Amino acid sequence: MEPIDTRQPGAAVRAYAGILDWPLTVGYRHRPRQGCTCQAEECRTPGAHPVPGRPTFRGAEETLRELEASPGAGLIAWTTVFDALVVPRALGMAAMVSLDRVAPVPCLVAGEDHAVLLVLPATGRYAVEDVPGEVRSGADQWIAVPPTHGVRWDTAPWVEQTATPVTLLHGRDVGRHLREAKHAAGTEVTR
Repeated sequence: MEPIDTRQPGAAVRAYAGILDWPLTVGYRHRPRQGCTCQAEECRTPGAHPVPGRPTFRGAEETLRELEASPGAGLIAWTTVFDALVVPRALGMAAMVSLDRVAPVPCLVAGEDHAVLLVLPATGRYAVEDVPGEVRSGADQWIAVPPTHGVRWDTAPWVEQTATPVTLLHGRDVGRHLREAKHAAGTEVTR
């Protein structure tokens, strides 16, 4: 089986909706040298956030049509089937070194500052005890996923060879690795 290229909108939407059954919406657009279509002068995540209001979930094909009709638009996954741990990038990547030896943990790299690790729903709060970070959990929380500008997978949420979802770990298990990475750094990791 060919690897899934999440830089291609069609492949990305089909993977998230088909393999993972994630609820998706299309977000704001990133415009090179012009910023985000949200019009906020200091938008820190151009095109990588949802439009305001209650999300309207559509099927994969309708989401794909909307994404293709809006060049540079972000693709937003809502955190109903996973919790997202948004942590400092250095801390997240250090934890991934040890986690990769245990089990695959889906991990996004978002911009220069953050890593986003996915865990079982309703368990994220156990991961960030004594660790700088934010938990996104539930129907009103979200993450931007590729092909969104500035977002890429470090570890995909599916097994490439079989196109089956990766089994998510409990937040407590991932949190242990985050705390070990923080301790190994020997300094205070900040948000």
